[in-house]
Amino acid sequence: MSLAPSAQRRDAARPTSGLDITIRTGSGTGRTRISAFDHALHLAGVADFNLVTLSSVIPTGARLRHVDAPLPGGHGDLLFCVRAEAFAERPGDVAWAGLGWVTDETGGGLFVEHHGSSEDEVVGLIEASLADMRSYRRADYGPVQMALTSAECFDDPVCALALAAYRVSTWDDEPQAEAPSATYDAPYAAATHHRAPVTGSLSDLDDPTHPAGSSEPSEASVVAPSSSRLPPPPASHGSVELPVPEVCRGAVARVTIESEVDYTTARTFYRLYRASFEQLATQAVARHVLHESEFLEEMLDPRVQKYVAWDDEDVAVGLTTLTTDLETVPWISAAWFAEHYPEQYARHAIYYFGLALVHPDRQGAKVLHALLEPMTLTVVRNGGVGAWDLCGLNNDRGFARVYPQLFAQHGEVVVEPIDTQTYYAARYVGPELEEQP
Repeated sequence: MSLAPSAQRRDAARPTSGLDITIRTGSGTGRTRISAFDHALHLAGVADFNLVTLSSVIPTGARLRHVDAPLPGGHGDLLFCVRAEAFAERPGDVAWAGLGWVTDETGGGLFVEHHGSSEDEVVGLIEASLADMRSYRRADYGPVQMALTSAECFDDPVCALALAAYRVSTWDDEPQAEAPSATYDAPYAAATHHRAPVTGSLSDLDDPTHPAGSSEPSEASVVAPSSSRLPPPPASHGSVELPVPEVCRGAVARVTIESEVDYTTARTFYRLYRASFEQLATQAVARHVLHESEFLEEMLDPRVQKYVAWDDEDVAVGLTTLTTDLETVPWISAAWFAEHYPEQYARHAIYYFGLALVHPDRQGAKVLHALLEPMTLTVVRNGGVGAWDLCGLNNDRGFARVYPQLFAQHGEVVVEPIDTQTYYAARYVGPELEEQP
């Protein structure tokens, strides 16, 4: 998926089969350097592969994301990778290893790998190498990104490892090609990382007012009718195009579900996200604005389903997210939903609505409606439970009515608040205390 200017049309701007590169780190220890290195590989999730080291060029269309889980593959398979490792063997010494990279608008780019005895040393080497390498290339690379790790020696040798896993291949086959984009009717698995309130005007629904509000976050849920249940679709990669609601066709040319986006596109989304949510930093007590690393992790994670609205010039003008993987929503208790909605929980049919944003120039143009309607329809079709949270500010602005109105278009629903959280502050106003001796 791409947010390229309109001159860069759909087929050229969004590669459909880019390489999925996972960034991994591990800090291991062992009685020898070899066993420390193997322990670091184990912690990075790649201990049972034969490593084939590459020369650090990132192919066009690649997607980079940080991953902690073990890399799938057979015992002894080949893993094509870029890696940096560092060792320390004297008590008190610290080993640092790091990868640095830059990418351009196509997703292509460069890796460098360095190690040293301090974080500053490794960072300096990465920045110097990439500065030199990009100086004689014509590509318009973005800012330097890094993955660093360290290991301190207390007794036995230690190893710090940073690794970029490109692709797994068997000994009998050529490196496997990426699977083609799959088609499905609804999103399945997703992950979010922090509370993200809805923004944007909904003139096609009830037009919310904009008074100042409190900062109390609240959660709500809606139970959809179960008469038309569909089995949950399989988790999938790729891009799927959805029909645009008729009332939104003048403002939105198409809507897609994206399982992941490339790094450069994700950073473009983040700039839009910051522009939309910046005001909440001073208007709500709880932190509602994701750090860039948190936002990028969500955008690059193929488990997160991103609903994207596109205009006639093929520019993205809106974004929403949806998840059924409650364990990956850090501020809610999956056990609570399992207790109160056991049947839907067992079917993975509890849908948590995440961030929603609309380009500032398109608010009030039915963009948000075009994104939210297929999301609510997914919940209804699967006989699921939809849940979301709002800060007090957006609750007072009228956004609490958005989801119930859309759910009500499909049939009878029950909407209820399920939790609140209130923030308090105490300040001393007198009398003046005597100074202590």
